[in-house]
Amino acid sequence: MCKARGVVTPATTVDHVEQHHGNAEKFFAGPFQSLCDICHAGPKQSQERTGALRGCAPDGTPLDPQHPWNREDGG
Repeated sequence: MCKARGVVTPATTVDHVEQHHGNAEKFFAGPFQSLCDICHAGPKQSQERTGALRGCAPDGTPLDPQHPWNREDGG
């Protein structure tokens, strides 16, 4: 998530890419991604609550791949 914003930050947290909702297989098998604590506690949690990834890349484009700006069909 930091890299998408053009920032290099050491990853300190293993994050479940998909919410596991108590499913032991998903919890232990992943898929996983590495995140810094700030991204894990902030943008990732917000994305899981709202369904949208907030923020933008250094060029100003939205980080959320589902944002109309990033979709080929224009939303």
